[in-house]
Amino acid sequence: MALELEREPQWKIIHVDMDAFYASVEQRDNPALRGKPVAVGGSRARGVVAAASYEARKFGVRSAMPSVTARRKCPDLIFVEPRFDAYKAVSLEIRSIFAEHTAMIEPLSLDEAYLDVTENHHGIASATEVAKQIKAKIRAETQLTASAGVSYNKFLAKLASDYRKPDGLFVITPAMGPSFVEALPVERFHGVGPATAAKMNQLGIFTALDLRAKDEAFLVRHFGKVGPHFYCICRGIDHRPVIANRLRKSVGAENTFSRDLTKLDEMRTELRPLIDKGTIARAQACEAER
Repeated sequence: MALELEREPQWKIIHVDMDAFYASVEQRDNPALRGKPVAVGGSRARGVVAAASYEARKFGVRSAMPSVTARRKCPDLIFVEPRFDAYKAVSLEIRSIFAEHTAMIEPLSLDEAYLDVTENHHGIASATEVAKQIKAKIRAETQLTASAGVSYNKFLAKLASDYRKPDGLFVITPAMGPSFVEALPVERFHGVGPATAAKMNQLGIFTALDLRAKDEAFLVRHFGKVGPHFYCICRGIDHRPVIANRLRKSVGAENTFSRDLTKLDEMRTELRPLIDKGTIARAQACEAER
């Protein structure tokens, strides 16, 4: 493992994350919403917030929050129905801006992506300068803001993009990396979900420093094949490359019902439209990836 730590690739990676993307598109397209707390999603009793503007976030409104909870936190919250076609169109504009700089683009969703600019189309040596140019062009062409994180691996680049939101730009250098993650809770690490975090907590592991105190054999014994990954990630080390044209592994379709479905016949009736919806989404995804 010591040799692996010494041989970590020194990439130049940018993580770009659009600020409150869906809500920002709605505020851009409807001036009456600007400066107001906005939630994209259903306002019904069983609705869910898909995205919240920064004005709404000040009240504690967050994505994936039940709409009734969001309304309770922010009585003046304005709900807007999602317009995914509009968000996809803006996302394509943003990706065309990325493509002006590098072919190594790994989209994570409509509003975020990793870019490897170690070698870029304009021969710019500074990844920070590339990030500045991308942010400026996104603002000029879409009237939206993006936050960017620059670092030598994907994990740290993503952490950096969250550091000064909104409209932020932060750089984590190789000298900064190991110390930057020291106080991070394990929940912030790539590959650590709720169940793994709970298991780590039971073992007395709450932060990167706690994780570093365990040797690799201990981590393999308790976490199996991802043990070496945890050994590296708590030291700010991430060997995952940016993967352009990553194959889509799944397509989802969902619906929130006004009441619980408890009878099999009811479920069968509702399942067919969901299957059709998923089939259409898969066809659209395949067409977009061609």
